[in-house]
Amino acid sequence: MKVFTLKRVLAGSLLLNLGLVAALSGGFARADTTPSGEELSPYMALMQHHLHKLGLAVQAKNATLAGFYLEEVEETSVIIQKKFPTYDKIAVGPLMNAMLVPSIAPLEKSIKASNWALSNAGYTKLVDSCNSCHTAAQHAFIKITAPTQNPFNQSFSPQ
Repeated sequence: MKVFTLKRVLAGSLLLNLGLVAALSGGFARADTTPSGEELSPYMALMQHHLHKLGLAVQAKNATLAGFYLEEVEETSVIIQKKFPTYDKIAVGPLMNAMLVPSIAPLEKSIKASNWALSNAGYTKLVDSCNSCHTAAQHAFIKITAPTQNPFNQSFSPQ
């Protein structure tokens, strides 16, 4: 019984201290959220997910699927640019527009033409633009790579 009571006292004390810190700092708002409280990381994770599947579709030479995932990458980048023009004092929207967006049209063109040599090079350029953007945003520790295996329960082969 004493252990349970001690745990409750410690938990209550922790909650009280967190509440005091929050009250003194103006609340639980974080510097890395939008004014509405949204965080950038779920959107970047979605971007990485689509980018990974795009890479697998290009490797499988599946123009239809690669085109689909490239469109998903593009749509996600538009959402990020709109929702996060700046984030934690970093110009995320303008950086994406300057670094990522120019890589999309040439890759789309090579995929539509089923030019897989150009598509592979274009995919590499797209991944490099992600990493350049991370470096410019002081997040070089986030390094995206081309997929080396398929972790998804999905076939990327053309039908």
